[in-house]
Amino acid sequence: MNLKLKIAIIVIGFIHVSIAIARKSTDGVAHHRLVRLHTILITSTAMLSASYYIWKRVNFAITTLLPSPNPVGNRRLRLICFQDIAQALMMLFLFLSHIAMFFYYIFLGPEPNVIAITSLSFIAAYAHILIFLLIADVLFYSTKLIHSKVAPNSVHTYLKENRCYHILLALILGFIFMFAGLYTTHTDPIVRSASIPMKRFQSNSGNVSIALLSDVHIGPSVGRTRIAKIVELTNALKPDIIAIAGDLADGLVRDFHGAAEPLCNLKAPGGVYFATGNHEYMHGNVTEWFWFLENCNITVLHNLNKHITVNGQKLCVAGADDLYALRSNVPGHGMDLRKALGTCNSDSTNILLAHQPNAAKIVLSDSELSKKVNLILSGHTHGGQMYPFVPIVHLANAFVRGQYYDKSTDTYVYVSAGVNYFGPPIKMFGSCEIIFITMTQ
Repeated sequence: MNLKLKIAIIVIGFIHVSIAIARKSTDGVAHHRLVRLHTILITSTAMLSASYYIWKRVNFAITTLLPSPNPVGNRRLRLICFQDIAQALMMLFLFLSHIAMFFYYIFLGPEPNVIAITSLSFIAAYAHILIFLLIADVLFYSTKLIHSKVAPNSVHTYLKENRCYHILLALILGFIFMFAGLYTTHTDPIVRSASIPMKRFQSNSGNVSIALLSDVHIGPSVGRTRIAKIVELTNALKPDIIAIAGDLADGLVRDFHGAAEPLCNLKAPGGVYFATGNHEYMHGNVTEWFWFLENCNITVLHNLNKHITVNGQKLCVAGADDLYALRSNVPGHGMDLRKALGTCNSDSTNILLAHQPNAAKIVLSDSELSKKVNLILSGHTHGGQMYPFVPIVHLANAFVRGQYYDKSTDTYVYVSAGVNYFGPPIKMFGSCEIIFITMTQ
């Protein structure tokens, strides 16, 4: 191990120890921002080995496929070293990928910063490139194990002779997925309609519609223009109720109030309601966001419910703090489903806003709570957001996306993939969505 590497390891270790000590000596918002910063640094440190792996593979392809400086021929071409240019671009790509999450602290404002958007987008390309390179290597080395047992013109021979092209293909595919995801997030969210029968509805009264917005994620990659468009599309549906099921913002009101202001224009005769997600506790001062929303005439359901009558139907709209709230150690916060549903009775149709689908599972598995709920509205999963993460969200969540019905409790669950995205402005096709639910008799 050379001296420079030893010094780098010592410096990185000192930074991590210093932040860990600072975390122990702070509380409240300062503590949570330090936790988030430390998480970002740990992630960036872990990425160093992945970046070294990507660099070694891609640099092999660069030096193999691109010409080295030619001492003869055209003078202009002699001055251009294509290998150096490609290597410099790759280093820039890796550097911007590493610093992407730091844009949750700098260059914050009502609209996304172009450098932040570029850097956060590269994170998505980085993840896809890493996965495709790993797949290529798994194929290469697994065929190498059986190479001696098959004919010389085996699959491994082909892979070996064309290895640099497969590395290049992994690189190209990573950027294709990135640009496809950018297209999805820079076009309007789709409106996905659902019809859900409510047994407690009065037959002589009308239907009730709900516009479900989840995972708005106002932050360094979601700005005022995007929020204004979401508000316009939502209001155009003319819903009776608007429900915001958590993960509203990834930062402080002082940084993102300009981006969030269009939310004040949300209109619904039955009211606009909000319940917290995990990001309210991870990325900012949740109390300040409560004040902001209340000033926008948005009802904050902080383990609370509200009784309303819409189109002749009696409703109880309840909201519970997110599952993460208790772990966040914010005083007075923590999911309390019994309190949230406390006054919701059997003579009304009861709707619960619970950000994480695993909270819905808790409700359905509790015989007392399940009797009080007819419809649970959730988000959180993003439907996976990017294709490599789809298996993970299926493993981690009781419900992933769309409409579910629990026959034993006669309760419906609807999980939105979210109207926006977290971090990289990249999402799978058709997964930025506004859910328009019609509750029928």
